[in-house]
Amino acid sequence: MTKKLFAVLICSLSVFSQQKLFSQVLHTENFNVIVDSTKIFKGNFTPSFRFRNLKEEFLEIENTADISIRIKNHAFTIANKIEYSFFGDKSIMSGGFLYLEYVNLYNKKIAFEPFYQMHWNEIRGLDRKYAGGMNLRWRALVKENTGLYFGIGSLYEFERWNYSGVPDNLLPTNLSSIEVNRIRSNSYVSYKQQLGDLFDLDISGYYQPTFSEPFSNYRLASSFELTYNFTEYLGLRLLYQNIYDSSPLVPIDKLYHDVNFGVTISF
Repeated sequence: MTKKLFAVLICSLSVFSQQKLFSQVLHTENFNVIVDSTKIFKGNFTPSFRFRNLKEEFLEIENTADISIRIKNHAFTIANKIEYSFFGDKSIMSGGFLYLEYVNLYNKKIAFEPFYQMHWNEIRGLDRKYAGGMNLRWRALVKENTGLYFGIGSLYEFERWNYSGVPDNLLPTNLSSIEVNRIRSNSYVSYKQQLGDLFDLDISGYYQPTFSEPFSNYRLASSFELTYNFTEYLGLRLLYQNIYDSSPLVPIDKLYHDVNFGVTISF
């Protein structure tokens, strides 16, 4: 059984890596926390529809999936999103990510989380982003229906931005892409709560400053997720996320909102 599960992950990874998979902050706490489950294999699939008010009306169809495997004190997670979008009269594939994480549960309270990410978000002008690092996760409170977690660590990131998400009146004369390499601190807090048999609540916040300019160059992000469970495997999810970048590389809005309403399939 375990060999079959690993085969599924390897095949999924090989498929995902063929896509152009590269947002500024990835809300990783929305993925499964397999180390706090008695299951060996756990996952979610969330197809959804979305509307955003950007330079032009933006309609999007997307699918997000995450799968986790746990073997004793070790867990591996792979998460992927592909977005197919309509921006005004244009049809584009506007964004996505690939996220890989290994968790080593050192003891009942502490876990080590090495991770790797690839992103892209054409609608905002993020041509691609690569990031990798490690967090130290503190399981401050873990009960049957409640979880409270804190994490701290660091990451290295490479980003390339263009001006596709910049309003026309703010476009500079030189439209060459901008690239940057940086090391950031990475910290988060996460609260998860099962509300009876019908609702799951997931709230998280993230802070990512640069080491060289921690008070002038930083990112803040938060996420609110509420899922109504029709059955053990089928739910209706409302997800609100935001990202605040104090110093964007191109002249886009510093605060970015994202509202998502869709059906989630769990196993």
